Amino acid sequence: MSKLKKSTYGFIFAIIILLIALGIVLYLGLSGWFYSNTSKLTSDIQLGDTINMTLNGNETEAVSFTLAGSYLPNQNLKQYINVTNESETPLYVRAKAFIYDKNRGDCKVELGISEHWTESDEYYYFDESLENSGKVSVASYVKLLTDQFYDSQKSYVLTIIVEGLDAKLDRQEIWGY
Repeated sequence: MSKLKKSTYGFIFAIIILLIALGIVLYLGLSGWFYSNTSKLTSDIQLGDTINMTLNGNETEAVSFTLAGSYLPNQNLKQYINVTNESETPLYVRAKAFIYDKNRGDCKVELGISEHWTESDEYYYFDESLENSGKVSVASYVKLLTDQFYDSQKSYVLTIIVEGLDAKLDRQEIWGY
């Protein structure tokens, strides 16, 4: 058996250290140690907070916040949404809510409306004009539809849009309702 040179001992030592490091990295990678599935999204608006929106003439107001994908289809999520008319004239008001999903696009969300609202297509229309300085409740909850399933490990964006239209204008011609 031939004797090893001193320089060979350094190479053997480096190979052993590299093999140990490779084994540790493979173990940690396969066990999921390198991967973290925590969501630390922050928003000023939390699900369940009362949302007060204001309209000042012919304009649109929108509010969005994150929604965990762990909610079940057909589940009512408490969410109070109010709108106030800050313009000098009465307004027609309509609203809609949807969740954006990158695979399916906009997915409709049902709003828990009162008897003064009518649903038509994707919008909810207030039956009367909202007088100046008037305030009305749009919804008391949002509800995911039964055909919508979400990934519980992801977060989605829930958006609520409220539009105002001067009551002097023809609502039927502009909005089709």
